[in-house]
Amino acid sequence: PYLLGAILIDEVAQSNPFEEVLDALGVKIIGGNTSVGIAQIKTDTANSIIAQGLYNPNPDDPALPFKKLDKPARKHLYTYLIDSRHSIFFAGAYIQSIINYWTSHVDLTKRPDIIGTLYSQGYGKPKSNPETNERGTQIATEFYSLAKQWLTQP
Repeated sequence: PYLLGAILIDEVAQSNPFEEVLDALGVKIIGGNTSVGIAQIKTDTANSIIAQGLYNPNPDDPALPFKKLDKPARKHLYTYLIDSRHSIFFAGAYIQSIINYWTSHVDLTKRPDIIGTLYSQGYGKPKSNPETNERGTQIATEFYSLAKQWLTQP
């Protein structure tokens, strides 16, 4: 939970005041694979998470997951991703997806810096000696401590 909190803090810190407007335009008007919501999950990533069985925001929605991600499909996923509750669950599922994808090369469960790096830049090609970037380091140190402090306060 602390790593998830740290990643959410990072995503909020990286956002700009017009983020929601730009997200809506990107998905609704252009139909692009846009990062959406508090966790900044891309619509294609959300669909992949649903297909992997890691999180489904609405198991009763027969359209999920989409076989083809076109403009209407992305608009449909957008309605789930802008809901903060779903966005946070998608973020947790994406973290698990990253760990699962890299597990054949390295155990990331004790490497929040690498998970933070991969969350912000994408999966990348798995390797046995991954390197962190500045953002991943900040997530694992500064934001992790902050999230732990906030989440453990009475």
